[in-house]
Amino acid sequence: MTFLRIRAVALAAAALALGVVVPAAAAPLHHDIELTLDPAAGRMEAVDRLALPAGPQSLRLDPALTLQEVRAGGRIVPVDRRGDRLRLVVPEGNGPEGGEPLTIRYGGRLPGFTAGTGLALDGEGAFLPGLGGWLPDPASAADEPPTLPPTWRLSVWVPAPYVAVATGRLVDETRDEAGYRAVFEESRSVEEPSVFAGTWIVEERMAGGLRLRLYRHPEQEGLADGYLGLSEQAIAAGATRIGRYPFDGFSIVSVPPPVGLGFPGLTAIGRAVLPLPFIRSQSLTHEIMHNWWGNGVRVGEGGNWAEGLTTYMADYAAARERGADAARAMRLDWLRDYAALPAERDRPLTAFLSKTHDASQIVGYGKAAMLFHMLEAEVGRSAFDAGIRRFWSDHAFGNAGWSDLRHAFEASSGRDLGGLFAQWVERRGAPMLTLLDARADAGGVSLTPRQDADAPYALTVPVRLETAAGVEEHAVRFDGRQATLRVPAAAAVRAVSVDPGFDLFRRLAPGEAPPILRDVTLRPGAERVIAADGDAAEAARTLAGRLMDGAAREGGEGSAPVLLVGTDAAVARELATRGLGPVPAELAGRGSARVWVSRAADGRTALVVAAADADALRALVRPLPHYGRQSWLVFDGAKAADRGVWAVGDSPLRRDVGR
Repeated sequence: MTFLRIRAVALAAAALALGVVVPAAAAPLHHDIELTLDPAAGRMEAVDRLALPAGPQSLRLDPALTLQEVRAGGRIVPVDRRGDRLRLVVPEGNGPEGGEPLTIRYGGRLPGFTAGTGLALDGEGAFLPGLGGWLPDPASAADEPPTLPPTWRLSVWVPAPYVAVATGRLVDETRDEAGYRAVFEESRSVEEPSVFAGTWIVEERMAGGLRLRLYRHPEQEGLADGYLGLSEQAIAAGATRIGRYPFDGFSIVSVPPPVGLGFPGLTAIGRAVLPLPFIRSQSLTHEIMHNWWGNGVRVGEGGNWAEGLTTYMADYAAARERGADAARAMRLDWLRDYAALPAERDRPLTAFLSKTHDASQIVGYGKAAMLFHMLEAEVGRSAFDAGIRRFWSDHAFGNAGWSDLRHAFEASSGRDLGGLFAQWVERRGAPMLTLLDARADAGGVSLTPRQDADAPYALTVPVRLETAAGVEEHAVRFDGRQATLRVPAAAAVRAVSVDPGFDLFRRLAPGEAPPILRDVTLRPGAERVIAADGDAAEAARTLAGRLMDGAAREGGEGSAPVLLVGTDAAVARELATRGLGPVPAELAGRGSARVWVSRAADGRTALVVAAADADALRALVRPLPHYGRQSWLVFDGAKAADRGVWAVGDSPLRRDVGR
């Protein structure tokens, strides 16, 4: 499962706030909400007292909810409702400037969890994310100017045995035989409230005034110590490096949909995956870091920087703590992903708003994280951390963009970083490096690199020299298409390597990157071949559709990669017909299904999925799409019993130069 940074289900509506600078004089709206949830009946009832400015207004409300009445003081306010849009005129003397707020009464029955991952309310509980349409929302009206996120106070009641939780500060809670009531509030302009309910067991830990909670289902016993302990550690580490944690606590909430969503002071995690070790060890710290980047500082104009910075300061920081090899492996993963990305699907970072598919994640997460890695190497750890703290202090609870990050790092480092940000943020693409020549002399080595790109990048290139006295690490400036650069050494040089640690964002040279699943799944023009009959053929088509990040096609010739999915015997026949090698010896006869990527003699890349039967193919539909960085896998049912990446030969960016 891949964790996604999604602030709300209605991402299209949320994206309206991106790229807009709200006037400094604008004040957020305020909601005062009384919410009653009846999960067993699938119904909700709500009263929202909303202080809207006088004049014409447009609100968004989910069509499944019935509008009962709107009042301004003692007067009924007429409403023109069309689909999810409510159009009305707020009388003079009401709203923020004085008088009574609007009182909006509404309610209705919402879909259950089987309908998907949108608004849901049924016997399993409630799933009501902010901007999802359950709360009248002026910011989501496409034909109205966007506003600051509102402030709000929410009182929610659910019958026993349910418990409710919301974003915001927990003000009060009571429980009796009839049910559970809690009050939450947010007095700052952060985000619309998100509300969840379930038949949970609530476990709590106080950490220096912060309330940490796990809302777990009964079968998830034994998770609290790990989740709450890691939450405490991650919050403390983030506060030390960035600044004070921006919320009053953090809650981990088990929910029915197979999701991983981050909200201010809360993360909602799918019930089935919450117990999995990698969720706690990898994904939890990512969601906690989003409380600073994305929730504490909102994404402003010019693209979403928050995913890359969060990935760098959470995921990559954890890899760096595990050691230099783990950090290098993560950087190589990002570059392997980018190597698999077709050029026509590449985008500049300014175009990334949120993850909608693997291609967007490769740019918005991996490339952006590599930018921060290169920036830290350029300015130094001390100036980098000072820039992070300055960015936080200058923009907490406001909007910020890439230009604001650049200004913060320029102030902390005393350097002009305009060129660095322009080439990595505003340009699409990346250079490919080749090493044309390398020659040792008495005092060091001369090397001739070349970069292939639309226009040369200004690069600080790491160079490793293997000498008679040991290894020397250097960095050389390279900003042309080709140059001969001299690197001094303290002893006779025996070998030279260019960027051996994969510290530059670049297209990997041929021979540096093994074939992986994404080499095929990211290609919209890939040829799809189904090698199965009956039920197995239908299961294979479903799996092929889930695997591809773009449309595949049936049949065809040319150099397009091949996706071959089917049952063992039929796949073997198809491999022989196409001149592709059989199942690799390392995988033969293992598990219920085998998956591998190979390159044919004609250069075409083939992704092959061979399974025992229809059930074995169906078992792969959910897990297999999450293993795009692998070259091969063996499955026992839905479990990946073994996996790996094919070995590569010597790097083309390394040369022996000793005499």
